[in-house]
Formats: sequence, structure tokens, C-alpha cells
Amino acid sequence: MNDQNFIQFKKKRDLGTMLSDAFKFLSVEWKPFFYTIFKTAIIPVLIAICIMIYYLISSTQVFGGIAETANVDNVFDFNFSELILPVFGFIFSYLIAYALISVSALSYIKSYISNNGVVNFEEVSALTKDKFGAYVGLFILNGIIVFFGLLFCFLPGIYLGIVLSLSMCLLIFQNKGVMDSIGDSFNFIKGHWLETFGILLVVQIIIGIIGFFVDFPVSLYSGGSLGSDLLGEDPNELFNIYKDPIYLILLIISNLIKFVLYIVTLVVTVFIYYDIKEQKNPSTDVINEIGVS
Repeated sequence: MNDQNFIQFKKKRDLGTMLSDAFKFLSVEWKPFFYTIFKTAIIPVLIAICIMIYYLISSTQVFGGIAETANVDNVFDFNFSELILPVFGFIFSYLIAYALISVSALSYIKSYISNNGVVNFEEVSALTKDKFGAYVGLFILNGIIVFFGLLFCFLPGIYLGIVLSLSMCLLIFQNKGVMDSIGDSFNFIKGHWLETFGILLVVQIIIGIIGFFVDFPVSLYSGGSLGSDLLGEDPNELFNIYKDPIYLILLIISNLIKFVLYIVTLVVTVFIYYDIKEQKNPSTDVINEIGVS
């Protein structure tokens, strides 16, 4: 690794520097970084997308059947297991896919930092396997906490979501347990919640804009297809879009790109974590580097 290309995570940064360093890290490390992630998660990602397509097709059949009857009393005659099971399969498969992406990405960054830019891939693989189950548990608990926060009042849900967004970094980089990661995240972000919210908001706006253009071909194609189907007399024709191979290909590409955009958010979150950590307790490595320079 060329020292000039090494990105020092353990450093205080403002928003602009954080974003520029995040994209610099991705531009320098993109090949081994994304290869490591997709080597670990590509099969679960493809399975998740396939189950999503199966869910769309199943929902087409169920709602198409309801539309054919045009009778509310007959709604309960349908076998809704054809819809419910794909929904649970969809949720579970995406949970596994996102968990593997998250753990492998964070494990890669941890090895990158520990070895000054020289990633130990065996170390990354071992850490991914070791932390996968804990991360899934953390993700589920975080989801439940944020859900109840949003349920009772919207603002507490946002507050909890920002706090718990850093719990995954505590799990990986500080090797904490699930409950400790959740509990310590409140103390860790204390005094830095507003800046964390601001950075994540900006990042999500950027990701949202990119996501809009990613989804645009899908929306454009589906809009054209649905517009032509509205000219027909059969209401089931509206659901045929989910059986269109061109639409499904566009949908698959769109979802793959969204997985990549999620990785960008992860990298920025790591920079936020180290920025707060360095403000609280500057690392000796950074102090030594300043002394040498």
C-alpha cells in the first residue's frame, strides 16, 4: 500500500473532508473492497432479489384474483399464505444480505486500519463469520427500539435511529456485545448527536438523489407499460408489469446499485464514528504522526 493513498480513519474531520475522504477511500480501495464484500454476500444478495421477484409475482396472483371477483366477501376465500410467506421470505433474505454486506465491509475497514492499509483477508473472513450472528441480533433489536420510538412519537424514533446507527461500529471496532453496543451508543454519541444527524441527513439526501436517477428507468418503463394497460378492459393487466422480463431486469439492476449505495453510507458512518472517537479520546497513533511530522 502506497502511504500517500492510505486513508487515516482515526482523525477529526468536518463534513466536507469526511465526504471527500470517504469517496477517496472507495476510489482507492474499490476493487479489493467490493470484491471482498460481494464474494461474501453476492449469493445472499441474488437470493434476496429473486425472492423479491417471487413476492411481486405472488402478490400479482393474489391481488389479481381479488380484482377478478370484485366482491369483498370473497376476499377471505383466497389463500393469503401465497402472499404472507413470500413477504417473510423477502424480509428475511434482505436482512441476511444487508447483514453480510455490513459485517464484511466493517471487517474489511477494521483490518485496513489495523494494518495501515494492508488488508488481511483471512482476518476479514474470520471476523465476518464471528460477528455475523451478533450483527443480525443487533439489527433486529435496533429495529424494534426505533419502531417503538416512531410508534409512540416520531421525534424519539429519529433520535434513537441516529444514536443506534453507530452501535454497529461499537460492535465491530470495539468488539462489544450486542447489549453493550446498544447501551454504550447513547453515551458515545452524547454531545455529538446533532452533528451526526446533520452528516447522515446530507448523506441520505445525496444517496436519495442518486437513487432517484437509479430508479428512473424502472419508473419510466413501468409508467409506460401501465399507461398502455389502462387502455384495456381487464384490470389484471395492471399486474402484468411484474411478469415483464425487461422490467424485472431493470429492477434487478436498480436493487444491485442500491446495495452499493448502502455501502457508501456504511463507509461514511465509520468516518463519523472515528471523528467522534478522536474528539473524545485522540489516538496515540495520530499524536505520534503529528510529532514525527
